[in-house]
Amino acid sequence: KIMQKNWIGKSNGIEIFFKINNLDEKINVFTTRPDTLYGVTYLAFAAEHPFVEKLVSGTKFEQKAKKFVEEVKKESKIERVSSDKEKRGIFTGAFAINPVNNDEIPIYIADYALMDYGTGIVMGVPAHDQRDFEFAKKYDLPIKVVINPIDKKLDYKTMEIAFVEEGILTASDKFNNLNSKDAIGRISEYLEELNLGKITVNYRIRDWLISRQRYWGTPIPIIYCS
Repeated sequence: KIMQKNWIGKSNGIEIFFKINNLDEKINVFTTRPDTLYGVTYLAFAAEHPFVEKLVSGTKFEQKAKKFVEEVKKESKIERVSSDKEKRGIFTGAFAINPVNNDEIPIYIADYALMDYGTGIVMGVPAHDQRDFEFAKKYDLPIKVVINPIDKKLDYKTMEIAFVEEGILTASDKFNNLNSKDAIGRISEYLEELNLGKITVNYRIRDWLISRQRYWGTPIPIIYCS
């Protein structure tokens, strides 16, 4: 029963509403880390996201973007999320607005963003997510530290890996000096109050695996009855 229950991944988080510059539309971005929202420096869409075509349509980025999308679609999910594989992306020419600080942030299509998780869009926070960190380094995107370890201050210029542990918020306006764990709830509530986000639960089922069957079986529920 435990094995079956855990086969469905459950993530408590929030969908944050980002406005697209020059388009009268908003997109929802799911994250479990709203405590890092002030450190977002880009958004990354999955290649399969239906909004991608609208972002690049009629622009000088259209042909390159379409070619990149086709390349990414040929890769398996395992290849795309592999920690060993170099992250790849392409700029769409479009920008979004961070709802908490009005920062204008570039929108990319990235191979490591997947449609089957959240809303198919990654909130890029290079200082506090390793995949985002590698992506930002490759494409020369800003790295903004918004969580410091309890005992020291980080400098983005000397960081060699992302800081993903619990810490103290900085450069986060009214949420400065909060513990990052506490800030998750506080920032989520703040976004909901201002209609800038919606607290939600996200489920992601793992692929079923039917391979060598032994006495423990596969995690597929079967009811036998007459």
